[in-house]
Amino acid sequence: MDEKNSFETRMKRLEEIVSTIEKETLPLEQSLSLYQEGLKLMKELENELQEAEKKIGEYVEVDK
Repeated sequence: MDEKNSFETRMKRLEEIVSTIEKETLPLEQSLSLYQEGLKLMKELENELQEAEKKIGEYVEVDK
């Protein structure tokens, strides 16, 4: 995965979106667009974390 799409880069973008929505008064369309982008990122990140947990679980089972 390239750096643009790394977990950390996407997490940082999600944090930026949350901060922007919380701190700024934005037009409705811009707020909705940011919200949708944030939801997409959140789902991607959650899926990646679940996959990592699954792999860790598999490694732990192998080591037993």
